Amino acid sequence: MCETCQNAEHNKNVSRKARPVKVESPWEVLGLDIHGPFPETSQSNTHILLVTDYFTKWVEAAPLQKKDPLSVAKALAAVFYRFGASKNIYASQSWNFCEEVSRHLCERWNISQILTPADPADCAGLDDRSAEVLRSSLCSVVNEKPSEWDTHLDPVLFNFRTSVNSITKYPPFFLMFNRYVCLSSEVDFVKDSKEQGAGSGKAESLPPFTAAVQEQQN
Repeated sequence: MCETCQNAEHNKNVSRKARPVKVESPWEVLGLDIHGPFPETSQSNTHILLVTDYFTKWVEAAPLQKKDPLSVAKALAAVFYRFGASKNIYASQSWNFCEEVSRHLCERWNISQILTPADPADCAGLDDRSAEVLRSSLCSVVNEKPSEWDTHLDPVLFNFRTSVNSITKYPPFFLMFNRYVCLSSEVDFVKDSKEQGAGSGKAESLPPFTAAVQEQQN
């Protein structure tokens, strides 16, 4: 069992008090963590970089060959080119590590993004229950596919992104894109949307940002 899986198992019954960070819109504040080392895959990956949006609870994951600032910066650059940079990133790493990542982002990819060290227990992007579910899911994939776990991350992330979060009461996918996900036909999509209340939900029950977006669309 890898170091991350051992820690996940050890921390199941450990209660931690998280200090909530105030966020009002998607991708405003992110949390960054690195899990591993895991068994080396055929593509030489040994770690997983997790980036969590505090507002939507959306999670991005990238396999890493090395747990070094340049590898982290390269993975972050790919994420930022899809979603843009954020106002703040709280990372469970040292000041020196964060400064090195920030320097690589600026010099190599022209991205001005400052990483700030933070205690994950104090500034948690996910609540303890969601974080534990995600860690357990990742560890299960690693244990079942030790030589190719890096190619099986997407299904795990998809299931997490489309499940209702216990804190927000919405799936991260809905808060991120203001719509429910669908993998079937258009007819089924319309039916599923009505069943999930996507078209009939009251704005008062939605987070202010999401309610404002829906009001603009209407």
